[in-house]
Amino acid sequence: MRRRLYFVLPNIRSAQAMMNELLLERIDEDHIHFHAKNEQTLGNLPKANAVEKSDVVYSAMAGFVFGAVFGLFGGMLAYLVPWWFGEVTLMVIPYCMVLGALSCAAWAATVATAAPSYRIKSYSAQIEQGNILMIVSVPLRRLSEVRQRLMRHHPEAMYSGVWPAEHRLFP
Repeated sequence: MRRRLYFVLPNIRSAQAMMNELLLERIDEDHIHFHAKNEQTLGNLPKANAVEKSDVVYSAMAGFVFGAVFGLFGGMLAYLVPWWFGEVTLMVIPYCMVLGALSCAAWAATVATAAPSYRIKSYSAQIEQGNILMIVSVPLRRLSEVRQRLMRHHPEAMYSGVWPAEHRLFP
């Protein structure tokens, strides 16, 4: 299980230093991404992908649920109104649910790629000012270790949270 750490960095030099620090911490390059106002300024740093910039996963899950519900209603309608759809068996209901869930999930995920993520939206003012957002995904067991080290070695970086949120079981 991984958690995403968010850091706001003032410039590209700081971003490259953080990238090197994370590579020395044995965090794979595939788990480190940067987001800036002008993506070309990032150079060879890995850019944030569509999944990190938008809410594709959550939209697809919501579309899956809504599509299954609408498929259930469509299947029940097809079964209960045989004069309109023709004779169908009771198996039309699960078929319609699966078809509705898959098609609605694909549609919702496609639409969601155009809208920015609610987590990224909170950093839009800082990104517009020329800062760089770093998103690093670390294993849960190394979360505090990596965060403490980065905050200690890079005071210019502003730590701005972890997602999913940290939970404490006991006070």
